[in-house]
Amino acid sequence: MGQIHAVLAWSSVAMFLVRGLLFQFGAPWVMDERVRTLVFGIDFLLTITGLSLWVLLYLNPFLRDGWLLAKLLALAAYTFSAHMAMGSNRFHLPAYFVSLLLLAYMVAVSVKRSPWLGL
Repeated sequence: MGQIHAVLAWSSVAMFLVRGLLFQFGAPWVMDERVRTLVFGIDFLLTITGLSLWVLLYLNPFLRDGWLLAKLLALAAYTFSAHMAMGSNRFHLPAYFVSLLLLAYMVAVSVKRSPWLGL
């Protein structure tokens, strides 16, 4: 389950990064409804596998796994900023960069298992 979650996460990151970069070069398909449906499907499966891991590994973000709480808060902020960046057939570069920073933070928190990234 962990490997599936990781593959889905990297797929989601790659899709977001590629769509943002290609939008800058004027590719018309990046805002196509079929691509957005694919992205939604990947993110939906990513959520399902994440919640499954949460249950299977007995994680508790409120009592002992603070890194998971930090990741969930970053995920909420990422969802908002990604929607601002690429939602409703528009593109906003500052929101795109904020989204990329939040993605990097979530990956680092997942690897380090520390909300402060070992600082």
